[in-house]
Amino acid sequence: MKRFRHPYTGLLIFSGIALLLSGATGSRAAYLYVKAQLAQTMLHQAWARTLDAQQPIKPWSWADTTTAARLSYTLSDSDSGHSVIVLDNASGEAMAFGPGHVAGALDDASNTTIALGGHRDTHLAFLEFADKQSVFELQVPSGKTLTYHFEDSFVVDSSSQQLQIASDAPGLVLITCYPFNALQTGGPLRLIVRAKLVDAG
Repeated sequence: MKRFRHPYTGLLIFSGIALLLSGATGSRAAYLYVKAQLAQTMLHQAWARTLDAQQPIKPWSWADTTTAARLSYTLSDSDSGHSVIVLDNASGEAMAFGPGHVAGALDDASNTTIALGGHRDTHLAFLEFADKQSVFELQVPSGKTLTYHFEDSFVVDSSSQQLQIASDAPGLVLITCYPFNALQTGGPLRLIVRAKLVDAG
């Protein structure tokens, strides 16, 4: 008799391991990191379906968010490259699984600035090392991929400063909490990384 294997059995097993790891080490951060990485596996699958269907796809049936874009990045010439799936909103629930879309029309990305936000200890942790060598690629639902080069970075205090995002100029803005080694979360400081569009795909 053929044994039934649930399509997400592997994910459930790894989730169990993540829970055990969290309990064994007492580290909530370790559990959240593993959870975020496992979710990205399912999000990449949903993104492939989004491109095929040309419409937003939920990564799992109970999700209250859909896949919106794929962000790829290389931090230097020797970096082999990495990618994360961007979700269609930047709510706290969504950003537990991936960076979120904050501003800008993805279907008009070659003419406007796209802003994405994410956590400093998971999906946007790489921004700690972003510099003039860094290259970002944003694939939008149409399948087009836009290429951006690092322009600058700076820190703002969200409790007293307001970030202005241009709607009439192409570019990419990545936003995460700062500093990266802070023991407490939820502080007001934000690292802003700006990148200029060099190829509209």
